[in-house]
Amino acid sequence: MNSLENFVEIVIHTLPVFLMVGVGYLIRQLKVITDESEKSIVRLVVNVLYPCFILTKIPGNQSLQQLSVVFTALMAGFILTLTGLLVSRMLGGGFNIKKEDGLNTFSVSTALQNYGFIPIPLIEALFPDVADQTLGVLFVHNLGLELAMWTVCIVMLSGTAKGAMKRLINGPTIAIIAGLLLNFTGFHQWIPPVAQKAAHDLGNCTIPISLVLVGATLASVISSHKIQLQPKIIFGSLLVRFAIMPIAFIAVAAMVTGSQELQRVLVVEAAMPAAIFPIVLAKHYGGKPNVAVQVCLATSLISLVLTPAWLLLGLHLLELQH
Repeated sequence: MNSLENFVEIVIHTLPVFLMVGVGYLIRQLKVITDESEKSIVRLVVNVLYPCFILTKIPGNQSLQQLSVVFTALMAGFILTLTGLLVSRMLGGGFNIKKEDGLNTFSVSTALQNYGFIPIPLIEALFPDVADQTLGVLFVHNLGLELAMWTVCIVMLSGTAKGAMKRLINGPTIAIIAGLLLNFTGFHQWIPPVAQKAAHDLGNCTIPISLVLVGATLASVISSHKIQLQPKIIFGSLLVRFAIMPIAFIAVAAMVTGSQELQRVLVVEAAMPAAIFPIVLAKHYGGKPNVAVQVCLATSLISLVLTPAWLLLGLHLLELQH
């Protein structure tokens, strides 16, 4: 199969993800999802569906039987997020984005890629034979990212470290830690099959509902914020997310030994656009939501082309089959 055929294949895998996001955007515009129902769906996903999904992928995961793999995945998520913050901050300063114009929001928004709901279906599509093992490693990687997000990123936006660690206590984090404990102790074998089936079925609802929710949230944010386009914000975010950080992610993946699952995770994460969640963070912690919206929109639109391109390049360079 030549490079063009590979590229087309990856595009085909990515299109359903963006189509589900588009459905969410459309039904939010049509008011099928309202402000109140959106909040309820968020709580359902974060507190029930996503933890169930995590608990079906980590316990019994052979890829997470080694402490070295868990530690490396955790540190990769943490350090690469800090690297993204540093790069974004330096580049923002170079582009003369001043603090009062949203330099900290630019840094946080650009540093945080979409680390969950878009990578998950892509991993399932690209690596169907090893998807469960790879997803387990993804969740541990994401725990490291969230550690950086709820501490360093929040301090940058709000100017205070008060309550930072408390925010780490949430449904997904508890599920990841519980899943790792069950995996290392072998206690997952004692979970009744009926409970496993219920968790599996609930977990399977996570991705389609979450992708629709992403689109709905995007529509809600766009309609509620007057977007003032700033070329330096847009160009800067594209440069970080689709030029500098993909190289950093793939370089780290190349240095990883003993875990192809983590290599796959890092390649997929390398190709991701900026996350939507920083818009919410900017709104609640004293940032500039307008800046976060621009970063999210610009990188999401260009990702339709550049996400498949980086996936193809990363998989080829690391000789990872898909």
